[in-house]
Amino acid sequence: MTTTMDIPKLTIFTPTYNRSHTLSRLHDSLVKQSLKDFEWLVVDDGSSDNTAVLFENWTSNDNGFQVRYIRIPNGGKNRAINLGIKEASGRYFMILDSDDMLSPNAVEFIIEKMPAVEIESDFIGISGKRGDLNGVPLGAEGRSYNEDGYTDCSNIERSKYGLERDMAEVFITEKLRRYEFKVWQGEKFTPEEVVWNQMALDGYRLRWYNKVIYLCEYQSGGLTDSTWSLLRNNPMGYAIMFDQRLEIYPALNSRINNALQYGACCFLGGEYRMLVKSRCPLLTLALAPAAWVVALRRRRQFKIYK
Repeated sequence: MTTTMDIPKLTIFTPTYNRSHTLSRLHDSLVKQSLKDFEWLVVDDGSSDNTAVLFENWTSNDNGFQVRYIRIPNGGKNRAINLGIKEASGRYFMILDSDDMLSPNAVEFIIEKMPAVEIESDFIGISGKRGDLNGVPLGAEGRSYNEDGYTDCSNIERSKYGLERDMAEVFITEKLRRYEFKVWQGEKFTPEEVVWNQMALDGYRLRWYNKVIYLCEYQSGGLTDSTWSLLRNNPMGYAIMFDQRLEIYPALNSRINNALQYGACCFLGGEYRMLVKSRCPLLTLALAPAAWVVALRRRRQFKIYK
């Protein structure tokens, strides 16, 4: 029987696909945490390497924290995240990619800082910074941290504060469950910013801390390295992103660019009927000829001949 004392404060969630060569490093960073009030929940998205063998050992060992391993047929990172959010036991939820690590006091920092925002109705979580494997922050420094070392703002306000780099968000699980990572039928990916920005449109903020808690090096073949491949295989997932940006960025030049990109993605995806369903249909239809040209150029780039 599970008691309240057994429930971890934090779920560290890792979606993984053929990353057995980096998972041991991640596991070591969790073993070294200064506070172990967390579970490690892993959804294996149909790996064909020896990921399952690693977890046979880790789930039977005494790690100082619970390890939960779920294997599913390959369906893409977004679907894995949806399952992870559903299965999470922790009050808080953090996505830790399979080729990354946490700094030694990351969990302690998260559990110390989350209660202050948890009591505020318009907050959905906190964030630390990402750094390289030596802990050096990635990207330019934020410009507007207060004397306590943080900035409060929504995801779509980050550019005002110089927070446009990749960050390390931690969410209140109960609130995060209101947001599904939507994936177009027949595709496997929609950019995560669609979910983060919808939170902002719904009025939620995060507390962004000037502290590195997440360590990474971007892998060849990872999501960061393969944007064009993702766009090629998931044009309607990207169409969802550009359509949302039509609402977020009202400046005329931004609207023109996002309507153009939305139309091009619809043409690439063969979803012509979606042109009239954009958030700015008149502009999208007016730009349809130009969007068709962009789509043709990308078909040549992607070597799509159908």
